[in-house]
Amino acid sequence: MRILVLTDDLVGPSMAGSALRAWELARVLLGAGHEVVLSAAAGSSHPEGHGPPVVAEAPWRWADAVLSPPWCLPPRAFLGNHLLVVDGVNPLLAELAACPSTPDIERRRRTAGARLPLVASRADAILVAGDAQAGWWSRHLAGRADVPLIRVPFGIPDTDPATDIDPVVGVPAGWAVVLWWGGVWPWLDLDTLLAARARLGSARVSVVVPTADRPGSRTHMTTSDLKAAATRHGLRGPAIVPLEHWVPYAERHRLLNRSAVLAVLHRPGPETALSFRTRALDGVWATVPLLLSEGGATSDIANSQGWGAVVPPGNAKLAAAALALLLGDRSQDRCRAMLAKTRGDWRWSAVAQPLVEALPELTRGTRRSLVPAALRAATVLAGRSPESSS
Repeated sequence: MRILVLTDDLVGPSMAGSALRAWELARVLLGAGHEVVLSAAAGSSHPEGHGPPVVAEAPWRWADAVLSPPWCLPPRAFLGNHLLVVDGVNPLLAELAACPSTPDIERRRRTAGARLPLVASRADAILVAGDAQAGWWSRHLAGRADVPLIRVPFGIPDTDPATDIDPVVGVPAGWAVVLWWGGVWPWLDLDTLLAARARLGSARVSVVVPTADRPGSRTHMTTSDLKAAATRHGLRGPAIVPLEHWVPYAERHRLLNRSAVLAVLHRPGPETALSFRTRALDGVWATVPLLLSEGGATSDIANSQGWGAVVPPGNAKLAAAALALLLGDRSQDRCRAMLAKTRGDWRWSAVAQPLVEALPELTRGTRRSLVPAALRAATVLAGRSPESSS
């Protein structure tokens, strides 16, 4: 099958989020014997290693099937006879609902919401990461029960990370690293982690937070922002350390290997219920114990599989206690052993297997007329009927 994988994110040696997912799914499909082309944002390049060609112009006429998040599908994606597999794992509408309302955010909400009626009329399958996402998409697909929901969460590389370690500028030798991995978005809760670190007092522990621009976009947390947030909690270096460069995808193991805990804390809200904390999967890959907030599929899995500690959102006292426990030798050994034991289930080749198996049997479902969907999409774009994130 000729498969076009689409992302509006920047693919290359340095990438994040949806670009990583598109790249890894494209590689799995290529390895399964399909012809694959990955169409990505302008300025993208081919990452190191084996994989499909990366292009800026999508070859629509060439494709037998298109795999893409709904939020970046152009109108022409809904036309033609190709199979349309919608990657519904990123809950963008819920993320945007958690952002402060600005003209740009409202425009993005309308643009994303306008895709939903078109997807509901045209999709032949939808990828989801868990039960909450499956329920959300089922509601938006009402009347099209024949559209399969395929479970494909985020994954990790098929090979274990190398063992080399890089020092972190600003972290003294012998200090433990608690890594906040990824950006600081409005629905996440770095503040509780800083408050927890403040409760640890003079402990030789550095909280490391990336402040470099995300590939393809600006950061939400600059070094100045981080220093101001740390000051509010009475923290200064080396208890809090900015990571002022974006770590290339192929080199991230060096920082992960230096880390004792990988922390991803969030605020309660609609985004939490629909989330799958992809950044936590790097902790699974590198067997770094996790500190997570309750809520969402990843936290439930981590709690059941012994990957670290899960604490109530916003509870700095319990987060501090969990950090102190996770940093101890016994907890480190226990959590790392459990992570090593279960990480094989999270290889990209394993998590994407349901998609690989479904594609040959996938048929074009009973599609609705696009005319009502297009009219509803136009109404949403005009701002008269915004789509709900719930």
